[in-house]
Amino acid sequence: MIVPSTEMQNNFGKYLDLCRKEQIIITRNGRKRALLVHWPHDTREEEVREPEVAYAAEPGDADNPAAAGGASGGQEANGSAAGTANRVSYREFLELTENSEQRYELIDGVVYMLAAPVFRHQKTLGLLHLLLVDFIGNSDTCTPVLAPFDIRLVREPVRRKREPDEDDLNVVQPDLVVICDYRKDLNEKDQYWGVPDLAIEILSPSSRSKDSIKKVDLYMESGIKECWIVDPVNRSVTVHAFQDFELVESRTALEGRQVESVWFPGLMVEVERIFGEERI
Repeated sequence: MIVPSTEMQNNFGKYLDLCRKEQIIITRNGRKRALLVHWPHDTREEEVREPEVAYAAEPGDADNPAAAGGASGGQEANGSAAGTANRVSYREFLELTENSEQRYELIDGVVYMLAAPVFRHQKTLGLLHLLLVDFIGNSDTCTPVLAPFDIRLVREPVRRKREPDEDDLNVVQPDLVVICDYRKDLNEKDQYWGVPDLAIEILSPSSRSKDSIKKVDLYMESGIKECWIVDPVNRSVTVHAFQDFELVESRTALEGRQVESVWFPGLMVEVERIFGEERI
């Protein structure tokens, strides 16, 4: 739902209730400025942020307080006080990931360590993958791919200003993607360097903000057509549809309703089939 800021100010209580069912996008002067999302009742404050990871030339250096892995629960990995001066380069990110079994994401120069998924997350992921396999069938052009799988993205506003370089790359691992015409985007190392058509993120307590705000914004500005935000706690699915690097539609389906894709005609499924009948 898209709401002007004046309407939000005048009816804030109303939209606090509505955000339990769907995300509220707040606009000012016709431009999207903020997102109001529901805070699950059973989530503690310290669980809300996924750890941002400090980085040094030697990622495992225990004697260096800035070494990767030294950050814990929400620490400002790249030194927020220093602004962009301590942004991690793409080469530094590669050094970190090549010497670690831990999974990381790089978004706008900040490194995020991915927490190990819990059972509910993996059960939902498995059901979603089966549903997409069933929908796509034996297609030669599109395929669903599960994480861990690196997706490298560059924001369109950067491309409009100048020729991007490697430090403009964001590296993320959506829980599930659908990629079409993928053969042209595979390099000699069998790495994918294209833009998926659909990205699906399953929310976890520690990554709700990053996945539902930062990554949705990144997907929109990178040319992904559609993003699903799957919330196992509230048993809801929000579908964001993008066109020309702008949000054109956002819809939320709750239990008892169907999730329906905007850009994949015929892709629709009951919410219960995504989460399973049994509540965990």
